[in-house]
Parts: sequence; C-alpha cells; structure tokens
Amino acid sequence: MDSSSLATVLAASTVTTVGAVIAAIVGIGAIVFIYANIRSARPEVGSEIELAPNRKPYLDDDELETTKLNRTLRWAFILLVLIAVGLPAYWLREPGRQSGAVEGYQNTFAARGAERYSEGSQCENCHGPEGSGGIAPYTILDADNQFVASVQWRAPALNTVLLRFTRDEVEYIINYGRPFSPMVGWGSEVNKGPLDEQQIQNLIDYFETIQLSPEESQRQVATELATQLGLLEEGESDEAAIDAAIEQIDYDDPQVGQILFNLGRENGFAGGAYACGRCHTRGWSIVTDDMEPADADVSEYVGYPDGAGALGPNLTGGIVPRQFASTEDLAEFISTGSADGEPYGRNGIGSGKMPSFGDNPNTEEVEGDGMLTPDMVAAIARYVETLPPAEATSNAPEGGSE
Repeated sequence: MDSSSLATVLAASTVTTVGAVIAAIVGIGAIVFIYANIRSARPEVGSEIELAPNRKPYLDDDELETTKLNRTLRWAFILLVLIAVGLPAYWLREPGRQSGAVEGYQNTFAARGAERYSEGSQCENCHGPEGSGGIAPYTILDADNQFVASVQWRAPALNTVLLRFTRDEVEYIINYGRPFSPMVGWGSEVNKGPLDEQQIQNLIDYFETIQLSPEESQRQVATELATQLGLLEEGESDEAAIDAAIEQIDYDDPQVGQILFNLGRENGFAGGAYACGRCHTRGWSIVTDDMEPADADVSEYVGYPDGAGALGPNLTGGIVPRQFASTEDLAEFISTGSADGEPYGRNGIGSGKMPSFGDNPNTEEVEGDGMLTPDMVAAIARYVETLPPAEATSNAPEGGSE
C-alpha cells in the first residue's frame, strides 16, 4: 500500500471515529435524560398532594353566621356611611368648585388683559394708568389728507367705561376705533388690526377689574363739580369738608349743567369721560398747548360752540321739542343712552354710540347706578335745552340718529 492510499484510509477512519463518538455522546445523553425523568416522577396517589383552595374545608355555619357575617356587615355599614356623607358633601361643594374654576379663569384672563393694556398694546400710554384718563398724540389732517398740525387729544378714562357701555359696545369700539380721533381699530377680524377676539375680550376682562363703583363715580364727579363751582378747595381730601361742599351744589343753577356738559375740558378731569361735549362738540378733545408748529392755523378744527355736533349730532337750536317732547324725555335718554336699532325721542334711531350716563347698561332692574346722579343728568338736560342755534359740524343727520 502506497503512502497516498494509506492517507485516504486514515482520513476515512478519523471521520468515522468522530461520528461514532458524537453518536455515542448523544445516545448516552438521551439515556441519562430519560432516566432522570423517570427518577423525578412521583407515583400517583389518586388525589392532589395538597388540596386546591376551592376544595379546602371552609368556615362552618356557626362561624359564617356570626363572626364572618358581622365583619362583612361592619364593612358594608362603613362604606354606606362614606357614600351617604361623601356624595352630599361633594354635591354641596360642587357649585363652589365650579365658581372657583370660573373665577380662576377670569383672573387669568384679566391678568392677560392687564399685561396687554400696560405693555402689549400700550393702551396705558393714552388712557392712563388703570384707565384713569390721559393724553394721546394726534395729527390734524385737512380734507386732502395734508398735514396741518400735531396736537394732543384727551383720551377718556376707562375705569368707568362699563358703567356707560355694555361689553358688546366696548368690544365694537375696540374693534373699529373712533373715526377722526387717535383711537384706531384694533380688531384683526373686522378691521385688520393687531388684536384677535380673545385678546380684546381679555382687555375688557381687565376693564371689569378696574371699574369704579357707581357711588365712587358719582362722588368723584360731585367733588370735581364742587371744586369748579368754588365750593371746595382744589385737592381737598377731608371727607367732611367734601360732604359739606357737595351738599351746597344747586343743580337748578344753569352753570352746573354747563360745567357737567364740559367736565374735564379745562383740566383734563377723567380725560373728559363724563363730558357730553367730547362727542357733541367738534374739537372738544384737542389740546393745543404744545402744538407743532406753534403757529399752525387750526381755527377750522377747534373753537366750536357747545353741542354744535361732531361724532354725535347737533344739539343746538332747540333739541326740545325738535327731537324730544320734553326736558324730562331728554334726561331719560341721557340717562339710559341708545341701543343699536332701537327708536328714541321723536324720530331717532339708536346706534349704540350714545352712552348710558345715569343707568348702568350692564345691570337689570337697577336705577341710578350709572356714572351720574339723576340730579346731574337733569342739570345737563336743562342746559342742552337752552343751547342757542349754531352751525352743525357733525356728520350725523341733524336731530336724527346719534
């Protein structure tokens, strides 16, 4: 046998040997596994080595009907008490929880409105801190939109705005602004302004938090009126002295009605928020003290007689009986204001622009809770009735809708 044949035989033997060894190992392992399983198996005893829980003996009848039953009844009673007390307690607390949630939302909205008033939209720059009234810059343009002069404009206080307008009316003013004044339209949905509906509502929510009460408003006006009548020293803070001066006001005095009609024109009191002239006299809100240029001719824009007309209609020349049957009817209209589309007086159709000076439009069945007292409103009506004829300067129909 040559060497090559020998190598072939050895190689074959080696493979066979390895295969045999592997087979032997597998066979021995199988035998050991089977044996181990047989050894580990338990002989059948005919039942569980340990009884299942559902087959164990339970409590006898005596224990079931005493100890077990009593324990179960005690827990049932405890649960019944919890339900009987807990549900009514939750029900009683629910309105408070709901109102608390609403109040929380309102506080959040008002805080957003406050931030927008002072910083975001900077309403404060014109209307003053906390809506107390202020001054706004204004540019007078002629009929051809050419520059005439830069002046200041009295911006009304907003801390009484919801004593004279409804929320919807305030929203309308913010949305559309006031033509021929520094107040532009801010509404993005109706006037391409920067504020959306939610932001405007937040502003009004803030206004609600800074509103004077009717009593505060009326006392503020009476104090200013007494001061302008010379019954009270300017800046007087003694409440007894203020009360005494207010008691001396004679509301039948024609001067009282005139002062009220123009309240704030000379000294900027509340930005003219209480004054009729702010809407019914052209140029009433313009302040020319720091006008630029100083020699600009603005005679066409200021100096008109009381009630000659502007945003509101001409009131001169006998509005009673032209538009109202009596002074009392006029006073009633001044007190309640106008509602959009609602008739008033003899031939008037309301637009909602005329504020309610005597009755808060946001309250129902409450009289005399407005900015002015009935005596103040009556004094204004008597003054308006006496206004002599003057050339109308209003865009509104004379004696028609306000």
